[in-house]
Amino acid sequence: MAGGLAEAREREELTAEYGALAQLLEDVRRRVELLNTTLAELAAAKSALEEIGSLSEGEELLVPVGAGVFVRARLASKDKVLVTLGANVMVEKTLEDTRKYLEEREQKVRDALQKSVADYQALVGRLREIEQRLRSAR
Repeated sequence: MAGGLAEAREREELTAEYGALAQLLEDVRRRVELLNTTLAELAAAKSALEEIGSLSEGEELLVPVGAGVFVRARLASKDKVLVTLGANVMVEKTLEDTRKYLEEREQKVRDALQKSVADYQALVGRLREIEQRLRSAR
């Protein structure tokens, strides 16, 4: 009887751990998705900077304002761009400094992505372990 109670308690604990880990796994999956989106945005920004670098001052370009809407604009200066630091704070940087800034951000995001993927894989492994233990306990 004591063995049955211990097994029931272990099943209960494993089931609770499984539920908590499954929620954590979903959180990590969302984080991976967000990091991948951020990498895509960084790549687009780097590409846009390259394009700007190849333009002449005064040349017309299309600037996206969102939802597939663009405005025509003329490039007043290609020497400096505005970079958002957060909380509606912007700084002016040269194209080269901005490229370096984007490269640094990209590396940080890649590092975070690598860690998140490792966390995801570890969680999946632990969930499989729990599933096997629950199946064998039946």
